[in-house]
Amino acid sequence: MVIHPELAKAHETGVESSLYYKNKYRYLKEHGFFLTHTLNTFETTIDESVITDCIAQIQQIVFEVTDSCNLKCIYCINGNCYDGFDKTSNSNNIDVNSADILLKYILNIKSKNKAKGNITISFYGGEPLLNIDFIKHIVEVSEEIKAKNSIDINYSMTTNATLIHKHLSFFVEKNFKILISLDGNEKNNAYRLFKNGSKNSFSKVIENIDLIQRKHPNYFKNNISFNAVLHQRNSIKEVYDFIYNRYQKIPSISELAPNNIQSDKKNFFNSIYRSKRSSEEEYLKEDSKLSHITHNQQSAFIELMEFVKYYSINFYMSNIKALLQNKETFLPTNTCLPFSKKIYLTTKNKLLPCEKINHKYALGSIKENKVVIDPSQIASLYSNYYKNLQTICQQCYIYRFCGICMFSIEGLDNSNVDKLVCPNFHNIIDFKKKLKRIFSFIENNPDDLSDILKNITITI
Repeated sequence: MVIHPELAKAHETGVESSLYYKNKYRYLKEHGFFLTHTLNTFETTIDESVITDCIAQIQQIVFEVTDSCNLKCIYCINGNCYDGFDKTSNSNNIDVNSADILLKYILNIKSKNKAKGNITISFYGGEPLLNIDFIKHIVEVSEEIKAKNSIDINYSMTTNATLIHKHLSFFVEKNFKILISLDGNEKNNAYRLFKNGSKNSFSKVIENIDLIQRKHPNYFKNNISFNAVLHQRNSIKEVYDFIYNRYQKIPSISELAPNNIQSDKKNFFNSIYRSKRSSEEEYLKEDSKLSHITHNQQSAFIELMEFVKYYSINFYMSNIKALLQNKETFLPTNTCLPFSKKIYLTTKNKLLPCEKINHKYALGSIKENKVVIDPSQIASLYSNYYKNLQTICQQCYIYRFCGICMFSIEGLDNSNVDKLVCPNFHNIIDFKKKLKRIFSFIENNPDDLSDILKNITITI
């Protein structure tokens, strides 16, 4: 147990400590605070009814419009660095019939179950604008379904923005939310090269973004957002400085995906990888004028939110069952329940719970003109994963708020639990460092804890 050093003294026989901490220790011990350690309790089974309920409540349908792209970003998960994403030598577009089947299947279920809330239909790639006909077709079919049923449908797309000028009026008309991939200024963007040469895509992307802002300022303000990938040719400061100063937008910033790296590409990956936390520390040392604007994007702020999510009254507001029971139970890792948030259809007709997951973990498919999803089989599969994972989760000090998706754990599909390697495992030393970061951040930013508790809704 990690406790205050003075409490530790009071706990240790023969060690001198102040009367205040002796009394505090005595009180805590009388009320069960220093009970003998037992292994953390985990649920390791889920019922197939959970899967069925999740499908009925799906919030997002994501289509891999095409696995083709007009850029050759060296760090792309569809590139040569990564394994497991069904890459082929020939570019593939999504099967229109399969997409129609999935779309109607999900929307019909939602309509029958009278599920409340919006559903978002998202287009992903590759570069989705290379298959614009498919996007327009899905929007047309969705609008027809929307007119017959009381379902609110929104649209979104992730794009490199090199082709968006050709179809801008369509996206404005349909009120698309657009996430544009841009790594910062021209130097920062140097890994985003056109496929047919070695030309940086930066100039064309900026030309198109400026066009959107000039022709449709309100749309740009409300519907356009940015994501940057962090690597050794950019930094947190450079990304924020360029995108905010030019477009008054705070981008999301992602580290390079560390999983599924091909063995012969690991040295190259390490050479271009940049840690978000270390780059952030450099940025904050410079006391940038943007630091207060980007404050809520900081890793330390997000880490505090995750901590509060499970170690405050917020947890019980979201999980009443835990408040009513004497023993709290958790599922191993922080993995979303299957299809609880989204369903993703690949160009190979595979169905996954997320576009970031290795395709070998597909949970269903479109086959013979129907959706093939077996809730019983999925529940059994997840339960088996959970059973294996509890072995390492029981020893981890951040099992309550680990934040890790189990599909990023090496060896997940291996029956030998000794080969499981969790990238976020925390022993007591790691946990002490984490607590030090969190409490130091609160000390330096005392209003943040209160703001999170009062103003930010955190769901479990």
